[in-house]
Amino acid sequence: MSATSRIDIEQRQRNAIRFLGVASAVVMGWLIGKGGLVTGMAFLVLPFAFLVIGHMFSYTYANLVGALAVGFFSAGVGRYVAASWGLLVDIFLFIGLLSLVFKKAKVNWGVLNNDIMYVTYAWFGLVILEIVNPESNGFECWFYAMRGDGFYQLLCFAVVFMVAQDKKYMDKLLVINCVFSMLGTLWGLRQFIFGVDEAEHRWLYVEGFAFTHMLHGVLRVFSFYSDAGQFGASQAMFALMCGIIAQGPISKGAKAFYIIGAILNFVGFGISGTRGAVAVPAIGILVFLFLSRNHKILIIGLLVAGGAFYFLKYTMALQHVEQVRRMRTAFDPNDASLLVRLHNQKTFGRYLATRPFGGGIGAAGFWGYKYAPYSLLGNTATDSYYVKIWAETGLVGLCLHLFMFGYFVGKGGYVVYNIRDPALRFKAAGIYSAMCGIFMASYGNQVYSQMPTGIVLGVLIPLIFLAPQYDDQIDAEKALEQEKLLKNPLGLNMA
Repeated sequence: MSATSRIDIEQRQRNAIRFLGVASAVVMGWLIGKGGLVTGMAFLVLPFAFLVIGHMFSYTYANLVGALAVGFFSAGVGRYVAASWGLLVDIFLFIGLLSLVFKKAKVNWGVLNNDIMYVTYAWFGLVILEIVNPESNGFECWFYAMRGDGFYQLLCFAVVFMVAQDKKYMDKLLVINCVFSMLGTLWGLRQFIFGVDEAEHRWLYVEGFAFTHMLHGVLRVFSFYSDAGQFGASQAMFALMCGIIAQGPISKGAKAFYIIGAILNFVGFGISGTRGAVAVPAIGILVFLFLSRNHKILIIGLLVAGGAFYFLKYTMALQHVEQVRRMRTAFDPNDASLLVRLHNQKTFGRYLATRPFGGGIGAAGFWGYKYAPYSLLGNTATDSYYVKIWAETGLVGLCLHLFMFGYFVGKGGYVVYNIRDPALRFKAAGIYSAMCGIFMASYGNQVYSQMPTGIVLGVLIPLIFLAPQYDDQIDAEKALEQEKLLKNPLGLNMA
């Protein structure tokens, strides 16, 4: 090709670029003129959006962090800017899986071929089959409800098993979750000390949540969570988790971090005034004591737990403290709220006696009331997560769901008990004990299916079952260090 021809081609390319630039400017100007400032801001944000999406496709781990952040903050942000923020969880997790599909390096999909995923597949298979349930409220209702009923768990489990193959991810994910939770405590303390702001006041008194959050003139703190019940359960979960991990043989900095986390989250649990969340530390501590392998600590722990039960059940000490007074009602068999729940369960029992597969995903709870407010299931409070599962999927679904949870508890306990590395055992025990506590607390409230608890456990539960792999990695590192020490016992620089 001659020099003249090459110059002509380059000139045509430059002219084409100039034309596209001018044409784009004209089109953007016309669109901004039609759409106004909002359209102009959208064009300004667009390059950054492409940059963020590109980063999400490049780093799968970033999608997990994004999903966790949305799980923690979406309800709070929604009080200030109304939008379907929760759908961002779906986007983050879905892009996380897509990023694995399009990775240049070969991805080992075989890690999803394990028993934990099998029971998860089985449960979500039933959730999919509920689409054709003749009692269903339709596909749209199913789509929104199934996300908390199993879809997030499936996606989280899959992404974590694929991404977190190295032991470093356990520490990263624990720290990120604990930081988010401590921010929740600080925001809650702001509400407790200084009162709610304008948006939170509107949520309480205009949107109608004051009747459950203002009791005897005392605010049940809800922070930036969906409600005080979810805030209390989540804070109790992290207080328990941080407290257990802090007892392990970890660095001084890490120990200080988890001790502060345990104290802060326990304060958050206290100011929430959530009685159902008492089950989280009560069950979690007992589970940890059984895993501790120390009979003396187990006996002391049982005595302390018995003392706490006696204090709340059979005494009136500190009754003037609203938070203590509310927790004490959890042990009252004649509590009005408990009697209403039992009555509602009898109502569900009569309705579901002839419906072994329930009323369909989304038929009960929030989505049931939204899509079918005059139906029996939609108009009857479920309160309990398990009652909700029973109402939506019937006895068949409830049995399968309890089997899945039971499998997590049974195998998880075996795994944690047999971990060799002490520090890793305390971390896994912290997650496992918190999981068991949440499973129990979900009987009183819909804890497991709500944010952030649902997404947190969706990310942390797989780490329990990855712990044996981490244990092997630690042993390999120790063996390598021992080999280096034998070759160079004085630690001399051989370079």
